[in-house]
Amino acid sequence: MGADVRARPKARSRTVAVAVGASLLFVLFAAGLVFANSVGAGQVAANASSLHWVNATLGTSSLTRAALAQSVTYSGLEQRGLAEAETLAFTSDQLTAAHEGLRSLQADGSGSDSALLLADYLATIEQAMAQLAARNTSAANRLLLGDVEAAYIDLVASLQVEQSAIQQTIEDNTETAGAVNGVVVFVLTLLVPAVAVAVYWSVARRQVKEHQRITELELEAERDVSKAKDSFIAGLSHELRTPLTSIYGFAEILTDGGASDPDQVVEMSQIVANEASEMMRMVDDLLMASRMESLGVEIEATVTRVQDIVESAITPFERAGLTVTREPTEAVVETDGARLRHVLVNLISNAAQHGGESVGLGVSEAGGTVDIEVWDDGAGVAEENLEKLFERFVHTGAQPLLTGSVGLGLAVASRLSTMLGGRLSYQRYAQKTYFVVSIPSMTVEEVDERNRSRSVSGMIRAMSS
Repeated sequence: MGADVRARPKARSRTVAVAVGASLLFVLFAAGLVFANSVGAGQVAANASSLHWVNATLGTSSLTRAALAQSVTYSGLEQRGLAEAETLAFTSDQLTAAHEGLRSLQADGSGSDSALLLADYLATIEQAMAQLAARNTSAANRLLLGDVEAAYIDLVASLQVEQSAIQQTIEDNTETAGAVNGVVVFVLTLLVPAVAVAVYWSVARRQVKEHQRITELELEAERDVSKAKDSFIAGLSHELRTPLTSIYGFAEILTDGGASDPDQVVEMSQIVANEASEMMRMVDDLLMASRMESLGVEIEATVTRVQDIVESAITPFERAGLTVTREPTEAVVETDGARLRHVLVNLISNAAQHGGESVGLGVSEAGGTVDIEVWDDGAGVAEENLEKLFERFVHTGAQPLLTGSVGLGLAVASRLSTMLGGRLSYQRYAQKTYFVVSIPSMTVEEVDERNRSRSVSGMIRAMSS
């Protein structure tokens, strides 16, 4: 009897020891599972950061190259008296901003496989910028078409290879994390009661599925952005090279005296000016899209006559030989005239390049809204492309979805319309394509009241000073 009594404490001690040991093993394996998940998530985050850097470098390097081409072009035009010094200064500021952005990316990507090629590309850009600063446009142009172009091609090829490798690594890490989770869960099923295992298995499986789902969504989003930017870069190169080639070719003819007829000189000069204006518009879209994503766009609303904005937007196209049908209007809105003009210029350019032979602009008022309609008699947009009509960087094949501004024109116009308190819509009616900008209108009483308020405010400020 005494032996049995003495044996019970020992049995209890063994039971406690086993329970404690099992609990410790359970805790260790649970900690291992958490650690494996955290390590896998950390690797995915690090790779996602690297992928973001590669995508940003691809876009910024292309923008820098485009800004350099623009500066070279306007420098040559300014030296020939075909462009104003203010325009040249503006393009130089754009080039400086793009160059600084690429410099910042270089500092963040010191561990990248493309770091040396990025340094070479920056060096060629800076050589060309130095030639521009010395007003040696010919030397800058030779660098642009030679060393800069070659360095850009090498850099883009390296970045695309790095991009594919990072995406593959992210997929491999995700598969490895799933395998580790499976092993840990299997071991845990041998250490805990069946009910606890079932509960944990259910929770763990949901967590793994959710983690995989989120990871797959992030990967898919990165792939979509990467594909869109690759297409965007290809379109950007094509769209900017076309007017730049015309500008360079006709400028060479004019410089070498190849056009002796005064009418030919005027015609060639007009072509150069038109192509430069179109390239300037595309670069404006790029800069506007960049500001929207980073710094934001300020809206300065004032009482504005719609007729003035319409005429200002149409005039450059009529000088280039395009006939735009329109009717006078007395509509008045409170908006940012410069931003509204940007919207209309993009829509008119879109109609001229991708619409029919006839282009027109109409203005109507109804229900407190002013509708500005830019129309053409072309075939319109294919049904399958309507959902992506106002998205950025959208191309079909080697060509933009619809716009001529490297996949940004309609996206920029839509975003600006929203910022102005209105909206941009697409309509197809009576064999014509309509892009309609709808903005809240102002009554005569509202205009008079606003003018009186500003007059009183101006009088108070004058008395105070």
